[in-house]
Amino acid sequence: MKLSNENIEKSINEIENFFESTKIPRKDKLRISLLLEEALLRYQEKFGENYEFKVVIRKWFGTPKVLIKIKGDAYNPIVDEGEDQLIPKNMMAHLLDYEEAGVVYKYENGLNRISAFASKERKKVKIPGGLNTIAIFLALIISFLIESFCSLPVQNIISEYILAPILKTLLNTVVAMNIPLIFISIVTSICGIENVSTLNILGIKIMKRFAMIFFLVTVMSLVVCSIFFPVLNFDLSGGTIADSGKELQHIFSLILSIFPQNIIQPFIDEEILQIVLLALLTGICVTILGDRVNNFKTLLMNLRQVIFKIVDIVMNLIPIIMFLCIVQTVLKYSFAAILNVWKIIASQYVLFALIVLVMLLKIHIKHGVKILKFIKEIYPAFLISFTTGSGSASMPKNLEICKKNLKIQDELCDFYIPLSHTLCPTAKLIGIISCTFFAAEFSELTISMAQLLIIAFLSLQFTIAPISGNGGMIAIMSLLLTQLGFPLEPVGIIAATDIFLVNLSGVITLIVRDCDLYDLSKEVKLGSVE
Repeated sequence: MKLSNENIEKSINEIENFFESTKIPRKDKLRISLLLEEALLRYQEKFGENYEFKVVIRKWFGTPKVLIKIKGDAYNPIVDEGEDQLIPKNMMAHLLDYEEAGVVYKYENGLNRISAFASKERKKVKIPGGLNTIAIFLALIISFLIESFCSLPVQNIISEYILAPILKTLLNTVVAMNIPLIFISIVTSICGIENVSTLNILGIKIMKRFAMIFFLVTVMSLVVCSIFFPVLNFDLSGGTIADSGKELQHIFSLILSIFPQNIIQPFIDEEILQIVLLALLTGICVTILGDRVNNFKTLLMNLRQVIFKIVDIVMNLIPIIMFLCIVQTVLKYSFAAILNVWKIIASQYVLFALIVLVMLLKIHIKHGVKILKFIKEIYPAFLISFTTGSGSASMPKNLEICKKNLKIQDELCDFYIPLSHTLCPTAKLIGIISCTFFAAEFSELTISMAQLLIIAFLSLQFTIAPISGNGGMIAIMSLLLTQLGFPLEPVGIIAATDIFLVNLSGVITLIVRDCDLYDLSKEVKLGSVE
């Protein structure tokens, strides 16, 4: 078949129908189909529509498998780093990362061969949260046994002289490994969106909308979290003008401390604010210089892969850290301290409901959209996000819904949705702020105005350039609490709450994104809804 759009669409439909007839999970089918479609489109762009390809669909020894063959020069579309691609390299890599299924490229006898397979024909019993959940339950059992059979002095020895040093070492390792990752992630994120500047007014308009959403979410989070966790200290006066001046001086000193005195010291002292500023400046300068520093950008991208791999290895410690944190907390405090995590979950659910309500009411009041009808239209997309726990998996369906159901112009959808997925994950911002307030209450500390500025700034930064993968929240909270001067004891307990929120957060982000995209389409007059 020729590499025409019609033949590509027909082939992908056949592949989807083939995998639909098997017992593999829906999320695997979606990922394989999306990868193969993007691969064929990239071949079309490179070789032209007159090139021929062949699709072979069958089962090899009971394993569902698809094979695509294209004769020509060696070209691997799965790892292509083209700047104009709709799906960036990091998202392609994310789609490749799933259990017992895969897409593999090979060049053999003058043929580009892409094989896609899914060997999971039977349902596995999966524990929500995996090893993290096992670690939580083991920690509770071990804590109960220690409290039941060990005297109080023995419990204190176990907590203070055995668990505490090990836990401190492991948490410091996580922080140390993630500091260079934060720097590289911010720099490469800025370099990766340099094509946004070519869209001039539209690009600036979208960035302003992202900023307004973040401002709204931050303010709402601070208000709601201050109700669940009354730890804010707004008392500037302290009863005297001198105390008021000290607090204002503290805020002013904080602003000045963002600016580093040299390039190396912030990494040694773990000054996250200074590291973020250095990363922002580096990313902006690299973007301005453009093609003149292509070698440097390539070095950064390669270095990012190395650091990602190092961090991925270190993150295998996360279940151990969660286990130690919970055992130490129970021995040092009580089971009641752990049960207080309900406040994290409750505060985030309240914030999720509020932000969705605000966004839906906005398009209802401004444009007369019927809320129930709007939710019904986008329901298939956020159902995928909820069931798979992946915003990336729901993106193809979300693009289709926005174009066909919401009647938004294709070009606007193709630009806004992938960009929003990367730069505006609102639910993540809510989670970071909520967990920080919990950590303050757990440690019996208050949050000053200066610390509030740090929370707002770093929460926004970690949302845009997140530490992904297993244990991402532990790494983020360790860095943030270190910067605030808070103890790291609550980190493991905080990570446990992620099990109850991870799927829902993707749904919230998707609803916020679609509401804002619809409103934007009306403002720029690029689309309309019947």
